[in-house]
Amino acid sequence: MPSGFGHILFGELPASQTQGKYIGNRIYIKPEFFGIRQLKHFIKHTQSYLSHVSRRYICQLKDYQTKPGCSKEDAFRENTDKKLLEKWKSILVTIPSVWNVDVQFMKNATKYGIGEMFRQSKQLETSVAKEKINEFQQSIIKQYGQEDLIVRKGREIIFTTKQLLESPLTCELFGKVKKC
Repeated sequence: MPSGFGHILFGELPASQTQGKYIGNRIYIKPEFFGIRQLKHFIKHTQSYLSHVSRRYICQLKDYQTKPGCSKEDAFRENTDKKLLEKWKSILVTIPSVWNVDVQFMKNATKYGIGEMFRQSKQLETSVAKEKINEFQQSIIKQYGQEDLIVRKGREIIFTTKQLLESPLTCELFGKVKKC
């Protein structure tokens, strides 16, 4: 695979919104660096696979179906940008009405990622940390763009169904139509 990736992880995710351009089920596609190239990769992959199989079995048991780690969202997740999360936390602790009353801000930011941090920053932009929050918002927009922030968790690449349907087939790129 290109760029040193070893394999691709993919799966179906439920809809994140009920209206707008992000309506409908989603597909999770993530290139991964590890793969089976050497014996040590095989051993590591086997450990991960056994962990996955045992979690899948446990998640089928009725008592565990609603536990963290048993949902599709947890199975196919993109990690939140840790540097951005720490920066947001440092801003939250400067706002007295948030840091000592509502621990939920940080829990939600950690769980839902960049989109949630941006939503919170919009909610708090009139607070005492107005300047820091504005700088934070601008840094998110500079790094990730503004278009997909409401659904962004981490560094994932986001395509809407419309974008995928309107994209050319690989064989149609650059005006050279070849038999696919």
